Amino acid sequence: MLRLVAELYPPLPQELVAFAEGGVSILVGTASAKHEPDCVRGMGLRIWPGGAKLTVILPIVTGETSIANLRENPRLALTISHIPSHRTMQVKGPVIAIRDGGQEELELGVAYRAKFSEDLAFVGQPPANTLRLGIWPCVAVDIEIAVAFVQTPGPQAGIKLTPESRGSL
Repeated sequence: MLRLVAELYPPLPQELVAFAEGGVSILVGTASAKHEPDCVRGMGLRIWPGGAKLTVILPIVTGETSIANLRENPRLALTISHIPSHRTMQVKGPVIAIRDGGQEELELGVAYRAKFSEDLAFVGQPPANTLRLGIWPCVAVDIEIAVAFVQTPGPQAGIKLTPESRGSL
């Protein structure tokens, strides 16, 4: 049985950093100041050294509403899921910066899209389709990791990750 504790994150353990930075599906949830929700596909994710913060890449064209939401209501929820296995976690936290993407973010997005296309190919999606997903221009959204949850289907789904369970998605 997992024990819930008040003191959770940071940091993400290295095993979950590797998971989050892989070819996983990244869905970014936001809400306007009026609490109207929006969701957009993130196109890359980097966990900062120390595992306490992360950067997610949002294409401007598909992310326009979510980016506006984050400027009004700087809270973000990420759902990170490995498509072939359904292994999933959710990370939530406050936004600390929204900045224009540069060459480093473009390179992160291109590398992410290639890894993501491999995961989707496993379930029958032709890589050519995934490799057309837009990246540029983009913004980089930095957040502090406030909490993470197990979301993998099964009896643990919805449970906050604790220091004892952090690697057991």
